[in-house]
Parts: sequence; structure tokens; C-alpha cells
Amino acid sequence: MLFITIKENFLYAGIVGIVAVLVFYKRYGVAFIVAVGATVGLADATSHYILKEIIARPRPCHTLPDLINVVNCSNSFSFPSNHAVNNFAAATLISLCFRKATLPAFMFALLICYSRVYLKVHYPSDVLAGALFGSLMGYLGYHHIFTRILKLISPKGEEQPHDEPTQNTNT
Repeated sequence: MLFITIKENFLYAGIVGIVAVLVFYKRYGVAFIVAVGATVGLADATSHYILKEIIARPRPCHTLPDLINVVNCSNSFSFPSNHAVNNFAAATLISLCFRKATLPAFMFALLICYSRVYLKVHYPSDVLAGALFGSLMGYLGYHHIFTRILKLISPKGEEQPHDEPTQNTNT
């Protein structure tokens, strides 16, 4: 569980994923990458700097003295889980842009949420709220960021289908 919760463990897989999206999906991929970055960034900042500070719920590792922690307990507040917010925002955006990737995207997000509770750094309600807020942010990111970027960078009349890489018609 510790491996799945450490962001740095997925750096190379993330780079390979970004390159693959850009190679196979061209303009659609650029719009997607920019939208994911903006959506997750907005979701993370809103959750961390606004929601956590307003709600100010201590983490279980700070309030339950008998817990034996596998990881160091962060000094930030617990509610909502930013891991859940960020991963569900990304999973929702992925599912709306690439329908065939819906199941793996949400399974990965759920696994990360489970790891946060398993490692005793969040209560189940922290990750549930984070998943709901992240899903909302992913939906809003799709409708207000991705679609606008796609309209800006696509030639008039050209629309990229979901799940279909761009076809090179210059053969």
C-alpha cells in the first residue's frame, strides 16, 4: 500500500503516458494534457488551501494515539483527502475524454483512496468527500476547460472522436 500512495513512484509511467497521448491523439491529446493539468491544479489548490483550512479536521494519526503508522503523518489537515481529490478529478476527466479508459482510471483512483485509509493518514469520510469533490472538479474541467481548449486549437469543422487516435490521411 505504501508504494501506491507515493506520487514519485509513478513519474516515469506518467511521462510515458503523456508522450503516448500526444503521439496518438495530436491536438486532442494536447487539449487533454492541458485540461488535466489545469483541472487537477485547481482541484488541488481549492481542496488544500480553502477546504482543508476551513474545515480544519485533524488526521487520525494525530488524534488517535494508539495507531501505529507505517508512514509519517503530515502536518496538514485531513478533510478532504487531496490524493482522492486529485485522482478522482483526473479519472473523471479521463473517463469523459477516453471512454475505454474509464474502468482502469477509476480502479487506480479507488486503490489510492484505499491506501490512504489503510495507511491511517485519512478517515474513510476524508477520501469519500475527496472522491466526490474530485469527480465534480473533473466534470467541470471537461465542460469548461477541455472543450474550450479543443475548440481553440482544432481547425473549424474538425472534431476528434472519443477513444479514436487521429488518423494520418497523408498516405
